[in-house]
Amino acid sequence: MGIVFPYPVAAFVSPDQVLVLVNSKISESRDLATYYMERRGIPGDNRVDLDLPMTDTISRNAYEQAVLNPITDRLQKNGLANRIKVLVTMYGIPLRVQGPQPTSQEEEWVADARGWRQSAIGLLREQEELLVQQVSSLSQDPPLLDSAIIPPAETGKDISSSQVQAWRQKFTNLLQARVEKIERNASVEEKDALMAAHAKIIHRVFGKVGTSTSINGIPPLSKEQQREKVAVQQMLGRLMQQPSSATRTHAYELVQTAFGLWGVLSLSQWEMERYRQVDGSASLDSELSFLWWEPGTYPLAGRLPNPFYLGYAGTVSDWPLPLLMVSRIDAPMVAQAKKMVDQAISTESEGLVGNVYVDARGMKKGSPLSYGFYDADMQNFAHTFRKVAQYPLTLENTEKRFTSPGQAPNVAMYVGWYRLRHYEDAFTFNPGAIGYHIASGEAVSIHNPKELGWCKNALERGITVTLGPVGEPYLDAFPLPTEFFGLLYSGKYSLVEAYYLSTRYLSWKMVLFGDPLYRPWYKADAEQQQAAQVLFDHRPYPVSPAQVVFPALGTASDQSTFPGKYEAFDARILGP
Repeated sequence: MGIVFPYPVAAFVSPDQVLVLVNSKISESRDLATYYMERRGIPGDNRVDLDLPMTDTISRNAYEQAVLNPITDRLQKNGLANRIKVLVTMYGIPLRVQGPQPTSQEEEWVADARGWRQSAIGLLREQEELLVQQVSSLSQDPPLLDSAIIPPAETGKDISSSQVQAWRQKFTNLLQARVEKIERNASVEEKDALMAAHAKIIHRVFGKVGTSTSINGIPPLSKEQQREKVAVQQMLGRLMQQPSSATRTHAYELVQTAFGLWGVLSLSQWEMERYRQVDGSASLDSELSFLWWEPGTYPLAGRLPNPFYLGYAGTVSDWPLPLLMVSRIDAPMVAQAKKMVDQAISTESEGLVGNVYVDARGMKKGSPLSYGFYDADMQNFAHTFRKVAQYPLTLENTEKRFTSPGQAPNVAMYVGWYRLRHYEDAFTFNPGAIGYHIASGEAVSIHNPKELGWCKNALERGITVTLGPVGEPYLDAFPLPTEFFGLLYSGKYSLVEAYYLSTRYLSWKMVLFGDPLYRPWYKADAEQQQAAQVLFDHRPYPVSPAQVVFPALGTASDQSTFPGKYEAFDARILGP
């Protein structure tokens, strides 16, 4: 479990634990860094000037050579490696890192997996046509081949794992329809032969242990079959951990026997996504959390769990290498970025004042991390914060949004749903204002004058803190309002600490914009701290990420948290 204390003494990140990252080619970046470091009292040695292009995106190779290596070299040379807890990216540092390019070996494996996939699709298509004809003959209906589940044209195109799962479900429904037609229309003499043929089809497409009990007439797996299924899954996990041409061929042979054609199709699709590192791009800031992890020791495809998250099920101190917190001081113009710093500092002394706006939709609470779940959390935040804090609060709890100029003046805090990448100019932001928009792609660019997303436009209009994704992050990448605002309101955490305690993933798409040292409620008394705790269901306050003790660099015995550069094999892809 994550480390928690019922009432820890606040221990904020200190200025000497912050490293400032600068684009040396851009004078505004250098100027902003100097300004910020002077205002926050950050030591002069806590700065690394990087030779980078003024672009939103850099390649993975450029990231490793021009960002990672200079930072780690400088920290080790200056004796700062074990002190630094927070990195701050300045105006001019790229926003995102591209996914890695496949090696020649990986390209060969992708081509081979594509061959397995095309073969499986072709054979499944044959079985589907046979089933459609049989179902039609049993009901005297003409075959409906024009509504095929598996279109032949797809065999040469890229498809997704979700398509494979949808096809599988439709195929299962077709099998179910055949059983029902046999039961309803076949004579007693015909049933045995038809069900025997049915069993052969199922064995071919689902294998010995990949069948589903949702199909009538298919009994649950016997204990022996269950043991065989587990043994095959474990064997596949070992084979795929260190892939080679030989281990991969063995894996496909095992899968075809145990899980049939659907297993082969699922494995080939998974391999193609794995070796192409699909979803391997990330925000540069989120990737920097893994500064001390050697390339190739953790997966770049997809997202990785954040062990600082207050709901993390594991133990963060078990991770063998340090993880860093990262925030960004950036805006369309450098003067606006300086204003972010000034407003954070002034708000700490004068207090955050203004109105709170919550734009929910009135949804019923759904399954965990669903749209309904997030909407219910917004509503809960609004109702609870209205009781425990003295801020005027407006809850828009219908399909309407804050859309018109002047509709949401003097914002202190805001959270709401989206109009995707189309900023609606309804807000005026007070100094120190904190707000975010739950929508995909709201931080695609900060410096493109034509960008319509939330982050660029909110920063341009004077918001002090916001966050957003550089690409599709999926809903649960956003902090829950009760957690993010609750932790901040407690006064126990700085901005970057509250964010890392409330975000679930690293090496992913999200970016935090704001002074990491910002503490809008650091003067909170015991009564306010108790009130804030109500927002996240009276759970204990988690220890700050800055207080987590990792093994000193150079002393960790291994990096076995992840299996290596590839995601671990997930047996669930093969079916029920």
